Amino acid sequence: MKHFISVLSLATLSMLSNAVSAQTPFTSFKQPFAPGQREASVSVELNGININNAKISVVYGTDSIEVVNAFILNKKNPAKFFETPADKKTASGSKAVATVIFPHGNKAANSRGKVFSPGTKVFYAWARTHTPAGASGEMTLNSEVKSFVVPRLLSIAYLGDSYAAGEGAKGDAWMNEKAHRSYHSGGELAIKKLKNDRKDLEIDYINVTSSGATVKDFFLQDQLVEPGKPAIKNEKQLEQVENWLKRKNYDGLDIMLADGGGNDVGFAMVVTDGLFSFFRDVKDNAELKNTVRRQLDQLPETFDLFMDAVESTVNLGRVVWFNYPNAMTGNPLPNGGYDANFCKDDLARVANLADCWTMFENQISQTDWKFVHDEIFAKLNQKIAEAAQRHNWALVDIASKSIRKGICNCEGYFNTLRQSVLSQGDFNGTAHPNATGFREIYRDALANQLDASIDLFHKDFKEDLRERALEAAKKKAKAAAALKAKIAKMTEIQQDQSKFNTELKKLKPVDAKIIEAAKPKK
Repeated sequence: MKHFISVLSLATLSMLSNAVSAQTPFTSFKQPFAPGQREASVSVELNGININNAKISVVYGTDSIEVVNAFILNKKNPAKFFETPADKKTASGSKAVATVIFPHGNKAANSRGKVFSPGTKVFYAWARTHTPAGASGEMTLNSEVKSFVVPRLLSIAYLGDSYAAGEGAKGDAWMNEKAHRSYHSGGELAIKKLKNDRKDLEIDYINVTSSGATVKDFFLQDQLVEPGKPAIKNEKQLEQVENWLKRKNYDGLDIMLADGGGNDVGFAMVVTDGLFSFFRDVKDNAELKNTVRRQLDQLPETFDLFMDAVESTVNLGRVVWFNYPNAMTGNPLPNGGYDANFCKDDLARVANLADCWTMFENQISQTDWKFVHDEIFAKLNQKIAEAAQRHNWALVDIASKSIRKGICNCEGYFNTLRQSVLSQGDFNGTAHPNATGFREIYRDALANQLDASIDLFHKDFKEDLRERALEAAKKKAKAAAALKAKIAKMTEIQQDQSKFNTELKKLKPVDAKIIEAAKPKK
């Protein structure tokens, strides 16, 4: 950055520099203040200068005097300040809007930039440089020096069950084996996409999802984990999040991304212990059917208790919740395409050696598929939608995005029993998305909603620390009082879940012959 024409004397230069600062072309300053924000912007008066001929940048550092001196030829010391070029676009009239993303952990600094840690006070000034007509050197106009404290990182916690953890998409190895947590889960892919797309944000996140988790495992009880193996206790998901926030010294959980509820009505036990028996028997077993319905009816209270637990524990920003996909669609049609209804009995699938279906899928009738869909999947998603409305969650409708992508389509997005066995060595991934399913059905939908929810969180974020603290304290106290008044209900819900799990253990396990038939022949 040169300052004026080189033939000017230092005395003249100093006088002109003061005049320049007095007629600054910069207005409407915006700077980072909310968690994760790293972008600053300003309105710049071009005064007839072609925008392509104007260089706009930010000069910054931790010493305000050195930032001031950066614009005084005989005082500036490039080793004492940093500079990052701005992106610029034409605005109304003769103005432009300039934006700068300060370097951070997810956006490397250029040769003249520097990353400053959260909590650092940064001084900065905008600069507009151009070469006047007929001049042989550049002229720079600078703004007044302003400052901000680098905000902490934006915090995201990812909670959920197998459909959140990525069961069915193991890949080369699990991210966490006992939880069957995958690098290819919808949330993992969405957060990675978000971090890549939103370079204006510095994001940190924790993934505590675990296959088999109930919503009660989020906050009420330690989960027994690792499908198909002796039980190992895993601390409550909310407790893991709380401990992470403390370790990181974050004063709030800005975004909670989650799913849940399926295992509260039996999905975990069904998939690991009695998959075939459940699909076959639930329609005709009055006791089992009534128990499932009772668990469904209890879900609203479970969701309410969970939210009281969250809000009494952490300062919560926004919630993004997603429902369950419909794995029971995708039947190939004679004229091409896929049926948006259910798997049908009328296909001679067994005769097709290339078919991915096993004895398991072929023994489930159309009536059974329909009952499980109508009475469990659809009603579960309805309970989730009602909870989202009650608690102001942003609900991502994964169910509608899975239409025509079910397990009836052997080149689809969900695992049949055989595909689960082949890809991860067990049948726990049956009826779960594969890696393609998580990428195509989940990733963009979740990333887009996370993007929108972060913007809403920032819009509502109060810059005044005292005001924020008072509001958070009131919210925590209210939630804690509500939770305390429901201790008996929490005990009742835990006992009911235990009874339900005991009932499900009576289901007939998947026949070993079916598992063997699904394995590749040596």
